[in-house]
Amino acid sequence: MNTKITIRPVEEKDFSGLLEIENSIWTNENSPVLHYYASLDEYKEKISGRTIFVAVDNQKVHGYIDVHHPTPLLAHKKQWMLGIGVHPESQSLGIGRQLLDYVKGAATENNIHKISLRVMGSNTKAIQFYRKNGFIQEALFKDEFFINDHYCDDYQFAYFTN
Repeated sequence: MNTKITIRPVEEKDFSGLLEIENSIWTNENSPVLHYYASLDEYKEKISGRTIFVAVDNQKVHGYIDVHHPTPLLAHKKQWMLGIGVHPESQSLGIGRQLLDYVKGAATENNIHKISLRVMGSNTKAIQFYRKNGFIQEALFKDEFFINDHYCDDYQFAYFTN
């Protein structure tokens, strides 16, 4: 990729690109729910209240990372849960790493101590990716999901900012 990727907060013009990513990356290998949004309004409703950062160039949205507190409890104000997605055509170009690096910096700036995520056991590439980027396994949810007549484990990973 020769163009420069910029990571920044989401803007209105990014939503159609985000919808394209959402509707193209989820499978039974990486999500217990197959996401498909029939309209931009349906997608916007789903992500309402989340803080979203996008990886963009002058052509398109290549990926996103969204963060939110796990619950509305005051006791969770120092933790973010994250979701991440990279367009299929933009995978393996370092965009996921750039997004994680950006959100780690944003977490530090926002006094967030812990960033956590869940990842399905069948998504071995993602597990390797998170470990490579400093996330540690906190939990194993054995046989958490029953998908296509098989049980699937789910893991929780975390990154601590300080």
